[in-house]
Amino acid sequence: MSIKFDAPPTVARFMKSEAFGRIIAGPVGSGKTTGCVVELLRRAIEQNPGENGLRHTRFAIVRQTLKQLKDTVLKDCRTWLDGGLGDWKVSDNTFYVRFMDVTSEWVFIPLEDYTDQARLLSMQLTGAWMSECIEMDFSVLAPLSGRIGRYPSAAAGTPTWQGIIADTNMPTEMTPWQMFMENPPPNWQIFRQPSGMDPPIFNAAGEQISGAENLNHLNETDETHALPLNHPRRIAQGRRYYERFLEMNADQPDWLKRYVYAQYGNDPSGRAVFANTFNPSFHLVEDTMVIPGYPLIIGQDFGRNPWSVICQADHLGRLIVHEEVPAHNIGLEKHVVQSLRPRLLHERYSMNRFLVVGDPSGVAKGNVAEESCFDALGRMGLPWLPAPTNDIEPRLRAVESLLGRQVNGGPMLMINKTRAPFLARAMSGGYRFLIKKAGALGTVPDKNDKEGFSHVSDALQYAALMVHGGLQSTIAQRLSPRPRFTPRHVTSAGWT
Repeated sequence: MSIKFDAPPTVARFMKSEAFGRIIAGPVGSGKTTGCVVELLRRAIEQNPGENGLRHTRFAIVRQTLKQLKDTVLKDCRTWLDGGLGDWKVSDNTFYVRFMDVTSEWVFIPLEDYTDQARLLSMQLTGAWMSECIEMDFSVLAPLSGRIGRYPSAAAGTPTWQGIIADTNMPTEMTPWQMFMENPPPNWQIFRQPSGMDPPIFNAAGEQISGAENLNHLNETDETHALPLNHPRRIAQGRRYYERFLEMNADQPDWLKRYVYAQYGNDPSGRAVFANTFNPSFHLVEDTMVIPGYPLIIGQDFGRNPWSVICQADHLGRLIVHEEVPAHNIGLEKHVVQSLRPRLLHERYSMNRFLVVGDPSGVAKGNVAEESCFDALGRMGLPWLPAPTNDIEPRLRAVESLLGRQVNGGPMLMINKTRAPFLARAMSGGYRFLIKKAGALGTVPDKNDKEGFSHVSDALQYAALMVHGGLQSTIAQRLSPRPRFTPRHVTSAGWT
Protein backbone atom coordinates (compact mmCIF):
# COMPACT_ATOMS: atom_id res chain seq x y z
CA MET A 1 0.00 0.00 0.00
CA SER A 2 1.34 3.46 -0.89
CA ILE A 3 0.30 6.92 0.28
CA LYS A 4 0.45 10.07 -1.82
CA PHE A 5 -0.02 13.27 0.16
CA ASP A 6 0.25 16.73 -1.38
CA ALA A 7 0.61 19.02 1.63
CA PRO A 8 -0.91 22.51 1.37
CA PRO A 9 1.72 25.28 1.70
CA THR A 10 1.31 25.97 5.43
CA VAL A 11 1.00 22.28 6.28
CA ALA A 12 4.20 21.62 4.32
CA ARG A 13 6.10 24.27 6.32
CA PHE A 14 4.65 22.83 9.52
CA MET A 15 5.88 19.33 8.64
CA LYS A 16 9.37 20.51 7.66
CA SER A 17 9.93 22.27 10.98
CA GLU A 18 12.21 20.64 13.55
CA ALA A 19 10.96 22.73 16.49
CA PHE A 20 10.10 20.74 19.62
CA GLY A 21 6.58 22.16 19.64
CA ARG A 22 4.50 23.18 16.64
CA ILE A 23 0.97 24.50 16.34
CA ILE A 24 -0.88 24.82 13.07
CA ALA A 25 -3.98 27.02 13.26
CA GLY A 26 -6.47 27.84 10.57
CA PRO A 27 -10.08 27.61 9.38
CA VAL A 28 -12.16 24.46 9.39
CA GLY A 29 -11.53 22.08 6.50
CA SER A 30 -8.02 23.33 5.75
CA GLY A 31 -6.24 19.95 5.99
CA LYS A 32 -4.74 20.35 9.47
CA THR A 33 -5.84 16.96 10.83
CA THR A 34 -4.68 15.07 7.76
CA GLY A 35 -1.34 16.84 7.94
CA CYS A 36 -0.89 15.72 11.56
CA VAL A 37 -1.77 12.09 10.71
CA VAL A 38 0.83 12.03 7.94
CA GLU A 39 3.37 13.79 10.15
CA LEU A 40 3.13 11.10 12.86
CA LEU A 41 3.38 8.40 10.19
CA ARG A 42 6.50 10.05 8.74
CA ARG A 43 8.16 10.30 12.15
CA ALA A 44 7.38 6.62 12.84
CA ILE A 45 8.99 5.61 9.53
CA GLU A 46 12.07 7.77 10.17
CA GLN A 47 12.67 6.32 13.66
CA ASN A 48 16.01 4.50 13.93
CA PRO A 49 15.62 0.73 14.42
CA GLY A 50 16.42 -0.88 17.76
CA GLU A 51 18.48 -3.95 18.45
CA ASN A 52 15.63 -6.16 17.26
CA GLY A 53 15.54 -4.37 13.90
CA LEU A 54 12.14 -2.73 14.55
CA ARG A 55 11.36 1.00 14.57
CA HIS A 56 9.50 1.59 17.85
CA THR A 57 7.48 4.76 18.59
CA ARG A 58 4.58 5.69 20.85
CA PHE A 59 2.45 8.80 20.38
CA ALA A 60 -0.35 10.13 22.57
CA ILE A 61 -3.21 11.70 20.62
CA VAL A 62 -5.04 14.00 23.00
CA ARG A 63 -8.40 15.75 22.80
CA GLN A 64 -11.00 16.91 25.29
CA THR A 65 -13.36 13.93 24.86
CA LEU A 66 -13.06 10.39 23.50
CA LYS A 67 -16.09 10.93 21.26
CA GLN A 68 -14.34 13.87 19.60
CA LEU A 69 -11.25 11.74 19.05
CA LYS A 70 -13.28 8.97 17.44
CA ASP A 71 -15.41 11.31 15.35
CA THR A 72 -12.45 13.18 13.86
CA VAL A 73 -8.96 11.78 14.37
CA LEU A 74 -9.87 8.09 14.23
CA LYS A 75 -11.80 8.56 10.98
CA ASP A 76 -8.81 10.24 9.36
CA CYS A 77 -6.47 7.54 10.67
CA ARG A 78 -8.67 4.87 9.13
CA THR A 79 -8.94 6.77 5.86
CA TRP A 80 -5.19 6.95 5.47
CA LEU A 81 -3.91 3.87 7.30
CA ASP A 82 -6.52 1.11 7.20
CA GLY A 83 -5.90 -1.67 4.74
CA GLY A 84 -2.36 -2.69 5.44
CA LEU A 85 -0.70 0.00 7.55
CA GLY A 86 -2.60 -0.14 10.82
CA ASP A 87 -5.69 -1.18 12.76
CA TRP A 88 -7.78 0.13 15.65
CA LYS A 89 -8.09 -1.85 18.89
CA VAL A 90 -11.17 -0.72 20.80
CA SER A 91 -10.19 -2.27 24.15
CA ASP A 92 -6.92 -0.31 24.21
CA ASN A 93 -8.22 2.90 22.61
CA THR A 94 -5.09 2.59 20.49
CA PHE A 95 -4.40 2.64 16.76
CA TYR A 96 -1.54 0.22 16.07
CA VAL A 97 0.54 1.12 13.02
CA ARG A 98 2.46 -1.98 11.90
CA PHE A 99 4.02 -2.60 8.50
CA MET A 100 7.45 -3.75 7.39
CA ASP A 101 9.79 -2.84 10.30
CA VAL A 102 7.57 -0.04 11.71
CA THR A 103 5.72 -0.67 14.97
CA SER A 104 4.01 2.41 16.36
CA GLU A 105 1.36 2.88 19.07
CA TRP A 106 -1.03 5.82 18.71
CA VAL A 107 -2.80 6.00 22.06
CA PHE A 108 -6.05 7.98 22.12
CA ILE A 109 -6.40 9.85 25.41
CA PRO A 110 -9.31 12.16 26.29
CA LEU A 111 -9.06 14.70 29.10
CA GLU A 112 -12.58 14.26 30.43
CA ASP A 113 -11.68 13.59 34.06
CA TYR A 114 -8.81 13.31 36.51
CA THR A 115 -8.20 9.63 35.70
CA ASP A 116 -7.63 10.41 32.01
CA GLN A 117 -5.25 13.23 32.85
CA ALA A 118 -3.33 11.08 35.33
CA ARG A 119 -2.95 8.37 32.67
CA LEU A 120 -1.57 10.86 30.15
CA LEU A 121 0.90 12.33 32.60
CA SER A 122 2.32 8.93 33.54
CA MET A 123 3.08 7.68 30.03
CA GLN A 124 6.43 7.13 28.36
CA LEU A 125 6.10 8.79 24.95
CA THR A 126 8.01 9.55 21.80
CA GLY A 127 5.75 12.47 21.02
CA ALA A 128 2.21 13.77 21.28
CA TRP A 129 -0.46 15.29 19.08
CA MET A 130 -2.91 17.72 20.68
CA SER A 131 -6.00 17.74 18.49
CA GLU A 132 -7.91 21.04 18.73
CA CYS A 133 -5.57 22.16 21.47
CA ILE A 134 -7.51 25.32 22.37
CA GLU A 135 -10.33 23.15 23.76
CA MET A 136 -7.95 21.88 26.46
CA ASP A 137 -6.82 23.54 29.64
CA PHE A 138 -3.58 25.34 28.80
CA SER A 139 -2.00 24.07 32.02
CA VAL A 140 -1.71 20.51 30.57
CA LEU A 141 0.99 21.63 28.16
CA ALA A 142 3.86 21.88 30.65
CA PRO A 143 3.46 18.45 32.32
CA LEU A 144 2.82 16.80 28.93
CA SER A 145 6.16 18.15 27.72
CA GLY A 146 7.83 16.19 30.50
CA ARG A 147 6.54 12.86 29.12
CA ILE A 148 8.05 13.38 25.66
CA GLY A 149 11.26 11.69 24.51
CA ARG A 150 11.02 8.84 27.04
CA TYR A 151 10.28 6.07 24.51
CA PRO A 152 11.79 4.01 22.99
CA SER A 153 14.56 2.98 25.38
CA ALA A 154 18.23 2.91 24.40
CA ALA A 155 18.03 -0.79 23.51
CA ALA A 156 15.01 -0.13 21.32
CA GLY A 157 16.65 2.71 19.43
CA THR A 158 16.11 5.94 21.50
CA PRO A 159 13.85 8.59 19.95
CA THR A 160 15.09 9.79 16.58
CA TRP A 161 12.51 12.58 16.83
CA GLN A 162 10.61 13.85 19.86
CA GLY A 163 8.14 16.67 20.21
CA ILE A 164 4.56 17.92 20.38
CA ILE A 165 2.42 18.82 17.39
CA ALA A 166 -0.97 20.52 17.69
CA ASP A 167 -3.74 21.58 15.34
CA THR A 168 -6.53 23.99 16.10
CA ASN A 169 -8.93 26.60 14.90
CA MET A 170 -8.13 30.11 16.05
CA PRO A 171 -8.51 30.69 19.83
CA THR A 172 -10.66 33.32 21.46
CA GLU A 173 -9.09 36.66 22.27
CA MET A 174 -7.31 37.31 25.58
CA THR A 175 -7.00 33.61 26.47
CA PRO A 176 -3.78 31.80 27.47
CA TRP A 177 -3.70 30.05 24.10
CA GLN A 178 -3.77 33.36 22.23
CA MET A 179 -1.01 34.73 24.47
CA PHE A 180 1.06 31.60 23.82
CA MET A 181 0.56 31.77 20.07
CA GLU A 182 1.41 35.47 19.95
CA ASN A 183 4.61 35.00 21.98
CA PRO A 184 5.71 31.35 21.73
CA PRO A 185 8.78 30.10 23.63
CA PRO A 186 12.03 29.73 21.64
CA ASN A 187 11.51 25.99 21.03
CA TRP A 188 7.99 26.43 19.60
CA GLN A 189 6.73 27.54 16.19
CA ILE A 190 3.26 28.70 15.18
CA PHE A 191 1.94 28.15 11.65
CA ARG A 192 -1.14 30.15 10.74
CA GLN A 193 -3.12 29.27 7.63
CA PRO A 194 -4.83 31.88 5.45
CA SER A 195 -8.54 32.64 5.57
CA GLY A 196 -10.83 30.17 3.86
CA MET A 197 -12.02 33.08 1.71
CA ASP A 198 -8.58 34.16 0.46
CA PRO A 199 -8.21 33.46 -3.28
CA PRO A 200 -5.54 30.81 -3.93
CA ILE A 201 -2.50 31.91 -5.91
CA PHE A 202 -0.39 29.50 -7.98
CA ASN A 203 3.09 29.84 -9.47
CA ALA A 204 4.07 29.09 -13.07
CA ALA A 205 4.53 25.41 -12.21
CA GLY A 206 0.96 25.18 -10.98
CA GLU A 207 1.96 24.93 -7.30
CA GLN A 208 -0.07 26.85 -4.76
CA ILE A 209 1.96 29.50 -2.96
CA SER A 210 -0.70 31.36 -0.94
CA GLY A 211 -4.43 31.72 -0.29
CA ALA A 212 -7.07 29.36 1.06
CA GLU A 213 -5.76 25.82 1.41
CA ASN A 214 -7.26 22.39 0.66
CA LEU A 215 -9.99 23.76 -1.64
CA ASN A 216 -9.25 20.92 -4.09
CA HIS A 217 -10.63 18.39 -1.61
CA LEU A 218 -13.58 20.24 -0.09
CA ASN A 219 -17.21 19.80 -1.08
CA GLU A 220 -16.25 17.52 -3.98
CA THR A 221 -18.64 16.02 -6.49
CA ASP A 222 -18.02 13.16 -8.92
CA GLU A 223 -17.53 15.75 -11.65
CA THR A 224 -15.05 17.97 -9.79
CA HIS A 225 -13.15 14.98 -8.36
CA ALA A 226 -12.38 13.88 -11.90
CA LEU A 227 -10.90 17.28 -12.76
CA PRO A 228 -7.16 17.94 -12.35
CA LEU A 229 -5.94 19.57 -9.16
CA ASN A 230 -6.26 23.37 -9.12
CA HIS A 231 -8.77 23.36 -11.95
CA PRO A 232 -10.91 26.55 -11.63
CA ARG A 233 -14.18 24.59 -11.34
CA ARG A 234 -12.68 22.32 -8.69
CA ILE A 235 -11.44 25.34 -6.71
CA ALA A 236 -14.82 27.07 -7.06
CA GLN A 237 -16.60 23.98 -5.75
CA GLY A 238 -14.29 23.92 -2.72
CA ARG A 239 -14.95 27.63 -2.17
CA ARG A 240 -18.66 26.85 -1.79
CA TYR A 241 -17.74 25.03 1.46
CA TYR A 242 -16.87 28.36 3.07
CA GLU A 243 -19.47 30.42 1.24
CA ARG A 244 -22.15 28.21 2.76
CA PHE A 245 -20.81 29.00 6.24
CA LEU A 246 -21.08 32.71 5.50
CA GLU A 247 -24.67 32.32 4.36
CA MET A 248 -25.75 30.18 7.32
CA ASN A 249 -23.90 32.08 10.05
CA ALA A 250 -24.24 35.68 8.96
CA ASP A 251 -25.55 36.57 12.44
CA GLN A 252 -22.52 35.03 14.17
CA PRO A 253 -19.54 37.19 13.17
CA ASP A 254 -17.39 35.94 16.04
CA TRP A 255 -17.82 32.33 14.87
CA LEU A 256 -16.97 33.29 11.28
CA LYS A 257 -13.85 35.17 12.37
CA ARG A 258 -12.40 32.12 14.05
CA TYR A 259 -13.61 29.25 11.87
CA VAL A 260 -13.62 30.78 8.38
CA TYR A 261 -11.40 33.87 8.38
CA ALA A 262 -8.74 32.36 10.70
CA GLN A 263 -8.71 35.35 13.05
CA TYR A 264 -8.86 35.67 16.82
CA GLY A 265 -12.42 36.30 17.97
CA ASN A 266 -14.71 36.48 20.94
CA ASP A 267 -16.10 33.39 22.64
CA PRO A 268 -19.37 32.56 20.83
CA SER A 269 -20.79 31.03 24.03
CA GLY A 270 -21.50 34.49 25.43
CA ARG A 271 -21.00 38.21 25.14
CA ALA A 272 -18.47 40.50 26.77
CA VAL A 273 -20.08 42.42 29.64
CA PHE A 274 -18.57 45.75 28.52
CA ALA A 275 -18.62 45.04 24.78
CA ASN A 276 -20.34 48.34 23.92
CA THR A 277 -18.24 50.68 26.04
CA PHE A 278 -14.76 49.22 26.56
CA ASN A 279 -12.15 50.06 23.92
CA PRO A 280 -8.74 48.42 24.59
CA SER A 281 -6.84 50.99 22.53
CA PHE A 282 -8.45 53.81 24.53
CA HIS A 283 -8.87 52.50 28.08
CA LEU A 284 -5.67 50.45 28.38
CA VAL A 285 -2.36 52.27 28.86
CA GLU A 286 1.21 51.03 29.13
CA ASP A 287 1.81 52.65 32.51
CA THR A 288 0.18 54.99 35.01
CA MET A 289 1.64 57.63 37.31
CA VAL A 290 0.76 57.45 40.99
CA ILE A 291 -0.30 60.91 42.18
CA PRO A 292 1.43 61.75 45.47
CA GLY A 293 -0.94 62.64 48.30
CA TYR A 294 -4.09 61.35 46.64
CA PRO A 295 -5.57 58.36 48.51
CA LEU A 296 -5.52 54.89 46.99
CA ILE A 297 -8.79 53.00 46.66
CA ILE A 298 -8.28 49.25 47.01
CA GLY A 299 -11.15 47.37 45.38
CA GLN A 300 -11.41 44.08 47.26
CA ASP A 301 -13.22 40.86 46.48
CA PHE A 302 -13.64 38.25 49.21
CA GLY A 303 -14.04 34.46 49.15
CA ARG A 304 -11.32 31.93 48.28
CA ASN A 305 -10.01 34.11 45.45
CA PRO A 306 -9.75 37.52 47.18
CA TRP A 307 -8.34 39.58 44.33
CA SER A 308 -7.41 43.22 44.96
CA VAL A 309 -7.22 46.14 42.53
CA ILE A 310 -5.15 49.18 43.53
CA CYS A 311 -6.82 52.30 42.13
CA GLN A 312 -6.72 56.06 42.55
CA ALA A 313 -9.17 58.85 41.83
CA ASP A 314 -7.61 62.09 40.62
CA HIS A 315 -8.81 65.71 40.73
CA LEU A 316 -10.57 65.30 37.37
CA GLY A 317 -12.73 62.45 38.67
CA ARG A 318 -10.87 59.78 36.70
CA LEU A 319 -10.45 56.29 38.13
CA ILE A 320 -6.92 55.08 37.49
CA VAL A 321 -6.19 51.38 37.94
CA HIS A 322 -2.51 51.12 38.86
CA GLU A 323 -2.15 47.46 39.68
CA GLU A 324 -3.91 44.15 40.34
CA VAL A 325 -2.98 41.80 43.18
CA PRO A 326 -3.89 38.20 42.27
CA ALA A 327 -5.19 35.60 44.73
CA HIS A 328 -5.90 31.97 43.88
CA ASN A 329 -7.53 29.60 46.36
CA ILE A 330 -6.20 31.26 49.51
CA GLY A 331 -7.78 33.01 52.49
CA LEU A 332 -8.02 36.75 52.91
CA GLU A 333 -5.41 37.00 55.68
CA LYS A 334 -2.78 35.07 53.74
CA HIS A 335 -3.48 37.19 50.67
CA VAL A 336 -3.08 40.44 52.61
CA VAL A 337 0.09 39.38 54.45
CA GLN A 338 1.85 37.77 51.48
CA SER A 339 0.69 39.93 48.59
CA LEU A 340 -1.43 43.04 49.19
CA ARG A 341 0.36 44.66 52.12
CA PRO A 342 3.86 44.25 50.58
CA ARG A 343 2.59 45.93 47.41
CA LEU A 344 1.13 48.84 49.35
CA LEU A 345 4.38 49.30 51.27
CA HIS A 346 6.38 49.52 48.04
CA GLU A 347 8.05 52.87 47.39
CA ARG A 348 5.71 53.36 44.43
CA TYR A 349 2.92 54.09 46.91
CA SER A 350 4.99 55.56 49.76
CA MET A 351 3.35 59.01 49.48
CA ASN A 352 -0.21 57.72 49.55
CA ARG A 353 -2.66 56.68 52.23
CA PHE A 354 -5.14 54.00 51.27
CA LEU A 355 -8.56 52.57 51.99
CA VAL A 356 -9.89 49.09 51.21
CA VAL A 357 -13.39 49.11 49.71
CA GLY A 358 -14.98 45.67 49.59
CA ASP A 359 -18.12 43.64 49.22
CA PRO A 360 -20.52 44.81 51.97
CA SER A 361 -21.27 41.17 52.77
CA GLY A 362 -17.82 41.20 54.35
CA VAL A 363 -19.33 42.62 57.55
CA ALA A 364 -20.87 39.22 58.36
CA LYS A 365 -19.20 37.33 61.20
CA GLY A 366 -17.60 33.98 60.44
CA ASN A 367 -19.21 30.66 61.40
CA VAL A 368 -16.17 29.55 63.39
CA ALA A 369 -14.40 32.68 64.58
CA GLU A 370 -16.27 35.80 65.66
CA GLU A 371 -14.52 37.90 63.06
CA SER A 372 -15.70 39.33 59.76
CA CYS A 373 -13.59 40.00 56.68
CA PHE A 374 -13.54 43.70 57.52
CA ASP A 375 -12.58 42.93 61.13
CA ALA A 376 -9.62 40.95 59.77
CA LEU A 377 -8.58 43.86 57.52
CA GLY A 378 -8.67 46.24 60.50
CA ARG A 379 -6.67 43.83 62.65
CA MET A 380 -3.99 43.73 59.95
CA GLY A 381 -3.77 47.51 59.86
CA LEU A 382 -5.78 48.21 56.70
CA PRO A 383 -8.47 50.90 56.96
CA TRP A 384 -11.67 49.75 55.29
CA LEU A 385 -15.12 50.76 54.13
CA PRO A 386 -17.95 48.57 52.78
CA ALA A 387 -19.00 49.40 49.24
CA PRO A 388 -22.44 51.05 48.98
CA THR A 389 -23.98 47.87 47.53
CA ASN A 390 -23.14 44.45 46.18
CA ASP A 391 -26.09 44.39 43.73
CA ILE A 392 -24.70 43.62 40.30
CA GLU A 393 -26.71 46.21 38.33
CA PRO A 394 -25.41 49.36 40.09
CA ARG A 395 -21.91 47.89 40.10
CA LEU A 396 -21.97 47.38 36.33
CA ARG A 397 -23.53 50.82 35.81
CA ALA A 398 -20.71 52.41 37.79
CA VAL A 399 -18.10 50.86 35.50
CA GLU A 400 -20.15 51.53 32.35
CA SER A 401 -20.56 55.19 33.32
CA LEU A 402 -16.81 55.67 33.68
CA LEU A 403 -16.09 53.79 30.46
CA GLY A 404 -18.56 55.91 28.52
CA ARG A 405 -17.15 59.30 29.56
CA GLN A 406 -14.08 61.28 28.60
CA VAL A 407 -12.12 64.10 30.18
CA ASN A 408 -9.70 66.29 28.25
CA GLY A 409 -9.93 63.81 25.38
CA GLY A 410 -8.85 60.88 27.54
CA PRO A 411 -10.65 58.05 29.35
CA MET A 412 -12.41 58.43 32.70
CA LEU A 413 -11.40 54.83 33.48
CA MET A 414 -7.74 54.12 32.76
CA ILE A 415 -6.22 50.64 33.28
CA ASN A 416 -2.50 49.92 33.47
CA LYS A 417 -2.29 46.91 31.17
CA THR A 418 1.29 46.12 32.21
CA ARG A 419 0.55 45.88 35.95
CA ALA A 420 -3.06 44.68 35.60
CA PRO A 421 -2.94 42.21 32.66
CA PHE A 422 -5.63 39.88 34.00
CA LEU A 423 -8.08 42.76 34.45
CA ALA A 424 -7.23 43.89 30.92
CA ARG A 425 -8.14 40.43 29.65
CA ALA A 426 -11.36 40.42 31.67
CA MET A 427 -12.45 43.78 30.29
CA SER A 428 -11.50 42.76 26.74
CA GLY A 429 -13.98 39.90 26.69
CA GLY A 430 -13.05 37.39 29.40
CA TYR A 431 -15.77 38.70 31.72
CA ARG A 432 -18.95 37.60 29.98
CA PHE A 433 -22.67 37.09 29.95
CA LEU A 434 -23.40 33.47 29.05
CA ILE A 435 -25.94 32.29 26.52
CA LYS A 436 -28.63 30.16 28.16
CA LYS A 437 -29.78 26.80 26.83
CA ALA A 438 -32.83 28.45 25.28
CA GLY A 439 -30.53 30.78 23.34
CA ALA A 440 -31.21 33.98 25.31
CA LEU A 441 -28.34 36.01 26.69
CA GLY A 442 -28.01 35.88 30.47
CA THR A 443 -28.41 39.08 32.48
CA VAL A 444 -25.83 38.26 35.15
CA PRO A 445 -22.11 37.85 34.33
CA ASP A 446 -20.67 34.36 34.62
CA LYS A 447 -19.42 33.78 38.19
CA ASN A 448 -17.98 30.36 37.42
CA ASP A 449 -15.70 31.10 34.49
CA LYS A 450 -12.72 28.77 34.67
CA GLU A 451 -10.24 31.61 34.22
CA GLY A 452 -11.62 33.50 37.24
CA PHE A 453 -12.26 36.82 35.49
CA SER A 454 -15.22 37.56 37.76
CA HIS A 455 -13.02 38.04 40.86
CA VAL A 456 -10.86 40.82 39.50
CA SER A 457 -13.92 42.36 37.80
CA ASP A 458 -15.83 42.44 41.10
CA ALA A 459 -12.89 44.18 42.79
CA LEU A 460 -12.90 46.89 40.11
CA GLN A 461 -16.63 47.39 40.50
CA TYR A 462 -16.37 48.12 44.23
CA ALA A 463 -13.76 50.79 43.54
CA ALA A 464 -15.85 52.22 40.68
CA LEU A 465 -18.89 52.56 42.96
CA MET A 466 -16.96 54.98 45.16
CA VAL A 467 -15.88 57.22 42.28
CA HIS A 468 -19.09 57.02 40.27
CA GLY A 469 -21.11 57.80 43.39
CA GLY A 470 -18.97 60.84 44.26
CA LEU A 471 -17.87 59.30 47.55
CA GLN A 472 -14.28 60.58 47.49
CA SER A 473 -15.08 62.85 50.44
CA THR A 474 -16.24 59.79 52.37
CA ILE A 475 -12.89 58.20 51.67
CA ALA A 476 -11.05 61.28 52.88
CA GLN A 477 -13.10 61.36 56.09
CA ARG A 478 -12.42 57.70 56.71
CA LEU A 479 -8.70 58.22 56.28
CA SER A 480 -8.40 61.44 58.28
CA PRO A 481 -10.22 61.76 61.62
CA ARG A 482 -12.34 64.89 61.84
CA PRO A 483 -10.35 67.54 63.80
CA ARG A 484 -11.74 68.63 67.11
CA PHE A 485 -12.01 72.37 67.74
CA THR A 486 -12.06 73.79 71.27
CA PRO A 487 -13.81 77.17 71.39
CA ARG A 488 -11.46 79.90 72.54
CA HIS A 489 -12.60 82.48 75.08
CA VAL A 490 -12.56 85.96 73.58
CA THR A 491 -12.87 88.91 75.96
CA SER A 492 -14.92 91.95 75.17
CA ALA A 493 -11.71 93.93 75.16
CA GLY A 494 -10.84 92.34 71.91
CA TRP A 495 -13.56 94.33 70.19
CA THR A 496 -12.41 97.71 71.39
